[in-house]
Amino acid sequence: MITVETTDATVHVTIPKSEVSADRLNWFVNSLRLEAIVRKSHLTEDEASHLADEIKAGWWAANEHRFTKPEK
Repeated sequence: MITVETTDATVHVTIPKSEVSADRLNWFVNSLRLEAIVRKSHLTEDEASHLADEIKAGWWAANEHRFTKPEK
């Protein structure tokens, strides 16, 4: 049985190992961590979009050769 206890400052969730797979639990915890980071961020939506574009461009520059035929 999954239980939830709350205090003024925290929430405590108890999950028996037999009820949730380790992979699913890791996904859940990582999602919560990501949400906490996003809430603390002062990044605007435009700044985030620009950063995402830079990351994609860098990734493509490093990996394009894996997806395209070499030029002759």
